[in-house]
Amino acid sequence: MALALHYRLLTRSVHRGRLPDPAAVLALPMLLPLGYLVWLALQARLPDLALTLARMELPTLVLRMALLAGGATLLAFALAVPWAWLVTRTDVPGRRLFQALGPLPLAVPPYVGAIAYAALLAPTGLVHEGLARLVGLSTSQVLFPPLLYSPAGAAFVLGVFSAPYVFITVQSALERSSPALEESARSLGLSPAGVFWRVTLPLLRPALLAGGFLVFLYAWVDFGVVSLLRVRTFTTVIYNQLLAGLSLPDSAGSSLALLVMVGLLLLLVQRWGLGGARYTQVGSQRSSVGLGSRRQPLGRWKLAALAYLLGAVALTLALPLAVLATQASKLGPLVAAGFLAEQWPFVRNSLAVAATGAWLALGLALVTAWGQWKGRGGLPGAILQAGYAIPGTVLGLSLVGLSLALLPGLYGTAALLAVAYLVLFAGPAHQAAQAALSQIAPAMEEAARVLGRTPLGAAREVVLPLASPGLAGAWLMAFILSIRELAATLVLRPPGFDTLPVRIWVHTMDVGVDPRASVVALLLIALVGLGWLAVLLVRPRSSPVALG
Repeated sequence: MALALHYRLLTRSVHRGRLPDPAAVLALPMLLPLGYLVWLALQARLPDLALTLARMELPTLVLRMALLAGGATLLAFALAVPWAWLVTRTDVPGRRLFQALGPLPLAVPPYVGAIAYAALLAPTGLVHEGLARLVGLSTSQVLFPPLLYSPAGAAFVLGVFSAPYVFITVQSALERSSPALEESARSLGLSPAGVFWRVTLPLLRPALLAGGFLVFLYAWVDFGVVSLLRVRTFTTVIYNQLLAGLSLPDSAGSSLALLVMVGLLLLLVQRWGLGGARYTQVGSQRSSVGLGSRRQPLGRWKLAALAYLLGAVALTLALPLAVLATQASKLGPLVAAGFLAEQWPFVRNSLAVAATGAWLALGLALVTAWGQWKGRGGLPGAILQAGYAIPGTVLGLSLVGLSLALLPGLYGTAALLAVAYLVLFAGPAHQAAQAALSQIAPAMEEAARVLGRTPLGAAREVVLPLASPGLAGAWLMAFILSIRELAATLVLRPPGFDTLPVRIWVHTMDVGVDPRASVVALLLIALVGLGWLAVLLVRPRSSPVALG
């Protein structure tokens, strides 16, 4: 339906003698995977599709996914909101260090975090081995509950490693809001806790909803964590259907059910979340008095706040890295060095397809963001954002059928992986590019035009140099998301073309937690971590990292 509507809008513009928006023309193909999925689902026989959905135990599956995603979101709030508030509004010791550490857990892909916590908390893991040694027995003689291999365990892992999404949005909102409102509430007799609950949190509602929905949606469509922790969700069911050779129409019908639920979630959040309320703060965002002089003193709660921040950093960053290093050390230095040397082909594959996908995403995002900056409407950007909500397994299924139908030569090649990354991550790249352009006054381009520059010359000599840090961040964002992507890669990779996430998955799914998986995971974290460091260095200090 969306594809047909967009096509009608484009043809109507042509018939009226107006050229269609180039951004809209370029964004249109992004709807093809979704449109093909709908067309493919319509080919399924209703009795077969009904039988497939019945075997999936749909109500149980939906309830499990809702509880899992809801639990992950609540845990992310519990970790990130106090963290962001403490480093922005209080005099907690080490504030700048903890502020810099807030986004860094995003360097640990959640499925890598699942490996780390499985090595720590699963039966025969480090905690189980420690308990067994403590009582002088073997691990087979000491009962240990497999709590991590459950929806609650998956929610824990997803919440811990998605908390930075909430931290970044909330911390950015706190930096941009006026502390004078909180000071006024304090002067009227409210306690610090009362100010937080009655003033700060209501003003943070848009940021909380944005970050919380990112976490909820990520947990809802996640494949890596739930597959490694043996939790049955829609994405694992669809992947197993593909492995079992279920017909494409039946698999497409199942996938469409998941996409319909994602769409309903988007609509519910949009209608219920902000509603008709406005959250604009009237008055200056910054007074002449420095913010540092108005930080709330924690007094006797300072040590408790510091302990909280240390615990949050341990859960999200220090503990997983230490566990992975401990597991990797079991191979020994020589074996680990030889194994790392064998990973070079997979590193090369990962870098090549991720860089290609990132360049494609940046190119398309720049065109759509430029059109929005020039006031041509946000429909192309909205199309790109829709691609970010498509689960990787669903997109992989759609691209398999689409490539076989339209471009058979593309099927089974690494180029199809780059196309998948383009569809999945052009949305975050668009957001970052839009943020970079929004900081440039259109009058600067107009001044260049008055001085005789062509539109292309004004863009090349004035606008793009000013936006280059933000555009570099947009490329790095798409690159990082691409290099850690697992679900679509598993479905679309050519035979023998493995990436680092695929090797992690293989070494974990075959024999459980394997030291080799920890070595590859540390290698991936190093690559992603370097990318995140580059994002933090190139992005403007006044703008948050775009998240998608």
